[in-house]
Amino acid sequence: MMLKSRVHGSCKSANRLAALAVAALSLACGQSTSSVPAQSPTYSIPGWTVVAEHAVGRTPGPVTIGGRWAFVPNMSDGTVTQLDRGTGRIIATIVVADPKVLRAQGCAPDSVHAYYSGSWGWRACNTPYAIAWDGSSLWALDNGRKQLIRVDPITRSVIDHINLPGTGWDLGVSGTTAWVSGNDADHSVYVVDLSRHSVIATNSELDQGTAALAAGSGGVWVLCVRGASGHLDRIDPVTKQVVDRYPAEWWSTAVIESGNAVYVRGTYGGDISRINPESGAVEWTQPGPGFIGTNGLDELGAAPDGIWLSGPITARIDPTSGRIVETIRVSSMSAAAEGNELWLGLLDGSIVELRHK
Repeated sequence: MMLKSRVHGSCKSANRLAALAVAALSLACGQSTSSVPAQSPTYSIPGWTVVAEHAVGRTPGPVTIGGRWAFVPNMSDGTVTQLDRGTGRIIATIVVADPKVLRAQGCAPDSVHAYYSGSWGWRACNTPYAIAWDGSSLWALDNGRKQLIRVDPITRSVIDHINLPGTGWDLGVSGTTAWVSGNDADHSVYVVDLSRHSVIATNSELDQGTAALAAGSGGVWVLCVRGASGHLDRIDPVTKQVVDRYPAEWWSTAVIESGNAVYVRGTYGGDISRINPESGAVEWTQPGPGFIGTNGLDELGAAPDGIWLSGPITARIDPTSGRIVETIRVSSMSAAAEGNELWLGLLDGSIVELRHK
């Protein structure tokens, strides 16, 4: 079981190369791309329409769905790819950060032996580190300049930034408030008022190793799992204080709030637990498909009929029982879902949009 008792406390090579060439030319010119047609799918999935598949950046992160678009952070390139959800076409590649700034600060280790194979330290040079949608704009986390970057999806350009006290790990938005889990200051969460363009609070009462977070109606849930132990902390969005703390495995990889419940993926993706947000009770823990994505980076997809998990196979669990009720024979690194859409980050670095028939 991943969480325990409650504790109170503070086949496509030519097309893909062509798409990459377009993206590379765009970045070299410092401009966003025009609309790029989707690659023709070379496979079929029973019950699903393969809408589009694209090669994006060199190190794509999890998809964020917002408005009529989907966004992919290209974490080695300092860019975000914007796609049209209806057609699956790439409509822009937007520069939001400069990876050279982080590298000049010494983010890269001087030896391939600096990090062990499963270390989350391999993400030290990622920028943008995370992205989030606020209902009308996209926000990107630039650790090089220690800023939140605002992107207008209509003009497909950066229109604002907010300075942060330090580097961040994950980013969540609820209403006009953004929550950034600290990276260097790994006991902290930065609270940002987007309407006032300022950091209004820094909560440093969290457990060690703040990482993935989910901002929902029941509070802000933060997995603190980059230390020798792990906890799931809940922050009251009004007081900005930690009001509950639950033991968790230190290798828990993702958290999401959906349908009046909180779901946490543990055992490095090997299981998933449903948590009652009011009582903190573990309502069930069930095995999952296992996690095979980028170290320290995972995403759960909340659909109307369950939660999608990436892995050697992509699986949907029933929210009531936690049992796997549907599988897609596609190996994936991340999953995002809304309505009848499912967006997957594949092992070869491409992004695929599926639509349930």
